[in-house]
Amino acid sequence: MENKSHIKTDKLFKSFTVGSETIEVLKDINIDIKVGDFTIIFGPSGCGKSTMLHTLIGLEQPSVGKIYVENQDFYSITEDERAMYRRHRIGMIYQQPLWIGALDIFNNLVFSLHLLNYNRQVMEQKAKTVLGIVKMEDKIHYRPLELSSGQQQKISLARALIIDPSIIVADEPTGNLDTNSGVELLETLLEVNKKGITIIMVTHDLEYLRYANRIFHMIDGRVVEDYRPKRRFKQTIAGKRGVEGGNSSDVRDPQFLKKLNI
Repeated sequence: MENKSHIKTDKLFKSFTVGSETIEVLKDINIDIKVGDFTIIFGPSGCGKSTMLHTLIGLEQPSVGKIYVENQDFYSITEDERAMYRRHRIGMIYQQPLWIGALDIFNNLVFSLHLLNYNRQVMEQKAKTVLGIVKMEDKIHYRPLELSSGQQQKISLARALIIDPSIIVADEPTGNLDTNSGVELLETLLEVNKKGITIIMVTHDLEYLRYANRIFHMIDGRVVEDYRPKRRFKQTIAGKRGVEGGNSSDVRDPQFLKKLNI
């Protein structure tokens, strides 16, 4: 795995003003995601995970501090330039996939390639390739809403891959999936990561931490643990799905990962 920095932050803060009140959402974030990392950002609901993710990829400008993407000060360039970087370099997966309902899977997949002026032959080949990666080749002429939630999320991953990204960003991608579908998606993401693509995933489900080689534990807007497991551990942590239930107080312990001794 390369040791080159992919996304780095320096003294990052983010706040919002609501009426007369200023709410600090991110507090002194200093992280360095390396090329090829499978990074998971986790913590209880409301801790700032999604805001941090959106800030890292240029969707939410920080209030204070710097973000460097491939050593470029990301907010020193224009909003259009950041959008162009995302279009070419960052594949996105959301908790709820967004589709053009009138189009079949093929045309949903290649829509972004139309914007990049690819020809039809290349688009067809790339669509077949990414559907092969997620093992959904036989669904190419289905409409997205004809598929299960798990199948739709696999297609969403294929859509993220079709631009040949260097980074895949996944914001709670398993939130609407059953356990088996979630595991299938994470196994596929792991195979993608082995090809050298950097993965940055937000979750509050403890069971998926085992896929990461880099874990950021957030509490109340701060990264309280920046953890590299000794190895990719096999077990599901305490068999829990979702931090919000059961022992949710555990993840508010700033030494949660250290105490797991993974």
